[in-house]
Amino acid sequence: MSTPIDIPPNERGVIRVFAINAAADEIAQQLKTLPKANLARQLLNSPHLDTTSVELFPVSDLTGMGLAGYLAEGYAVADSALNADRAKLDALDGYLLLLFSESFKGAAATLTPTATLTLIGTYAEAQPADSGPPIDTDSAKPYSGAAQMTPPTPARGPAGSALVALALVVLSGLALWWLLT
Repeated sequence: MSTPIDIPPNERGVIRVFAINAAADEIAQQLKTLPKANLARQLLNSPHLDTTSVELFPVSDLTGMGLAGYLAEGYAVADSALNADRAKLDALDGYLLLLFSESFKGAAATLTPTATLTLIGTYAEAQPADSGPPIDTDSAKPYSGAAQMTPPTPARGPAGSALVALALVVLSGLALWWLLT
């Protein structure tokens, strides 16, 4: 077993990168019989973990980009966070497992991954600013919308009634003509 990894409650936007210490052919063979989510649960030694968002793929899928580039471009991990590990990340081969905070659903947890996994690094996704300038307009104030209005009743003029009367006269005339012929 590896060193336990403590996950704090309400963690958001964190990516844990694990290298899988097994032959690529062996992992590829296991993926033919097991869904990725199930294999991830086995490797993480966490049968109840939600692993639907876990990424499990060979590093060769990132040819030309590298893992550091993938994390920077795909998940907006800051270059400053990746610079210290860039050489290590780009030198990895075989299969990788990326575990995201959403797998824990806000609950605190302790991971005890199998010896097959090695934690390479923990990286934070860029988070948008939580606040913006205040909106100081009257329309942004609570309950400032238009008061509830009753819909206007449709206009009923003599033109509508006359049209209905004319249609009835024409239909009556046609029915009478049909009966007489």
